[in-house]
Amino acid sequence: MIPNGVTPADDQIAADIFGVSVGYWQDTKHWQKIRGLKLLNRKGSRRRLYSKEQLLAARAEEERAKAVNEQPRYDLPPVPADEHPDDLLDLEEALYALPEERRVALSTWKTYKYGDKTRLPAPDFNLGGQEVDGEIVGGEDFWRRQTILDWDANRPGRGSQPGRGRKPGSKNRAPRQPTPQAEERRQRARVLLDEQPTAVTAKVLAEDLGVHPVHAERLLRAARLEKVSDLLKEREDLTVEEVQRETGLTVVAHARKLLDEARATTAAQ
Repeated sequence: MIPNGVTPADDQIAADIFGVSVGYWQDTKHWQKIRGLKLLNRKGSRRRLYSKEQLLAARAEEERAKAVNEQPRYDLPPVPADEHPDDLLDLEEALYALPEERRVALSTWKTYKYGDKTRLPAPDFNLGGQEVDGEIVGGEDFWRRQTILDWDANRPGRGSQPGRGRKPGSKNRAPRQPTPQAEERRQRARVLLDEQPTAVTAKVLAEDLGVHPVHAERLLRAARLEKVSDLLKEREDLTVEEVQRETGLTVVAHARKLLDEARATTAAQ
């Protein structure tokens, strides 16, 4: 778990802070030499997690101690121990954030990440991934504790409690209208995509709008889908190559997938 208020770091970030290669950092197990350094990852996790604030403090102390030829005296900033709605949880931790009667088997839970019938909300944060065509590839996804609890509160099914989920006979609600700020961001994403399709990325959009990269990624994908849908209304024979040129996607499979989704969306209207 990444506690609220802590900047997460993995082995790569830790190695960069200490000025060594990630292989050297892992081979020497330098984290074990830093008294008071807390590992944030759960037992069995494939990725070690640290507090970046603790790593920076440890590095500064080692530099100080080296300059005066003495052993480091680590005094690291504390890591919050209490639960908070904005704690970041990995996939398995997210499951155990639910009340016990609402949990499913871990193997079932893992299918929810990409499921069609039951699907988890989009992650709130990714650590270690690389941006490819505006999408984050690889790395590890995390969800805010509150994101998972809110999603579960509206999910009927096994272990349902009175007041949870959709009531029998309830009517469909009108779609929630976007806020003026959300609409302004959506329009800005589309403008940037139209003006510089090959230059705009989730990172560029995040900096332009002042939002989290994951949010920017969603906005960029929505803008691309909207643009391709508009193009299909003008040219039904739109090609994958044209989609790549108009959206800045470099991977053919990504462009084809976007075109197929836009065709399905257009046909359903």
